Amino acid sequence: MSSIKKTLPIPILFKAFLVILLAADFFFYSYNAFGFHKKIIAQNDQQKKVEQFQKKAEDIDRKIEKSKARVLKFSGKESTIVYSLDRIDLSLNKAVKRVSANKSELATLDKKITNSTNEYKKLVKEIETTEDYAAKRLVALYKINRLGQLNLLATADSMYDLFQRKATLERVLEYDEEVREALIKDKARLNKVLNRLNDHQIKKISLEADINKQIKIMSQKREKRSKLLTEIRSKKSYELAAIESLKITATALDKKIKSLSSDLSRHDQKINSSFLAFKGLLIMPVRGKIINLFGHYQNTKFNVTNFRSGIDIKAKRGESVLAVCAGKVLYASWFKGYGNMIIIDHGNSYYTLYAHVEETFKAKGDAVETGEVIATVGDTGSMIGPNLHFEIRHHGKPVDPLKWLKTG
Repeated sequence: MSSIKKTLPIPILFKAFLVILLAADFFFYSYNAFGFHKKIIAQNDQQKKVEQFQKKAEDIDRKIEKSKARVLKFSGKESTIVYSLDRIDLSLNKAVKRVSANKSELATLDKKITNSTNEYKKLVKEIETTEDYAAKRLVALYKINRLGQLNLLATADSMYDLFQRKATLERVLEYDEEVREALIKDKARLNKVLNRLNDHQIKKISLEADINKQIKIMSQKREKRSKLLTEIRSKKSYELAAIESLKITATALDKKIKSLSSDLSRHDQKINSSFLAFKGLLIMPVRGKIINLFGHYQNTKFNVTNFRSGIDIKAKRGESVLAVCAGKVLYASWFKGYGNMIIIDHGNSYYTLYAHVEETFKAKGDAVETGEVIATVGDTGSMIGPNLHFEIRHHGKPVDPLKWLKTG
């Protein structure tokens, strides 16, 4: 029996191939579509993340700007606090000087009132004496008029006696007229003295009222200053701002001294001095205790290094400040951060500086002698209470005062 080979018809095979091809295309398209969809989703996620990051960045930027504004505002407040201390010191110093000037004027006025009162008493006594004399003379003149001048002259024993009586009577009447005129003048003077005395009394009342007003202002300023110092010391940022302020004022002082030195050299104002010969022999400028030394120092509280161009001597308020050597006053006025300050030129570019003083007894251009009282201790421009800040400078450069002073 012969075998029969069976084969599928071609059309059927072609159809099967088409089905497989279509299935492959569909699968490929579906796969690509799915991948594209995934890619879109991924891109969307990435876009969202980018937007989230941008939003966070914007938030951070806003916070940074806000923080900067707060820092600037706070820094401004710190500066205002520190600088307002100087303004209070200056206004307090003006009030103190005004009270001092008023008290001095009041003392002069009291002397004038005393002199005017004594003059008044003297005039009153003179007027009383003159009026008493005038009263007696009026009685005498009345009697003469009753008798009559002719009767008085007619009773003369001789012509000589007649002329003598006439001359005497004329002299008496002339003297009476002088007394009357003197009395009128004395009363006019008395009236002027009384007016002057009255003016003095009114001015005295006004001065006393102004003194009381200034004392009240001083009390308020001192209380405000005390609170401000407490506030500065209570906050690190304020105290650091105060330290920075001291650095700035120290730099300003350096410039001021250089300026004064150059002015001296331009005008060729030299003082014959052997200041160098007194090194180690200069007297102490004030009686007190040295609390801060010259040179670099470390502020352990804030870990800040600073430089002190002189020494600080703690002393009682009102203690006399002495010139350590003879010289000429180069500067005597207020200086920011140093309060009332005096600089003395000792010649050969040597200067001594006395700061934070209360009363100053010398003015620019005044000559001073060694040991002469030039001021009193105060706390003007000071943050550590009554003390004297003392410096010695050569060509504007600060040197250690302890090497020059005879401290014992």
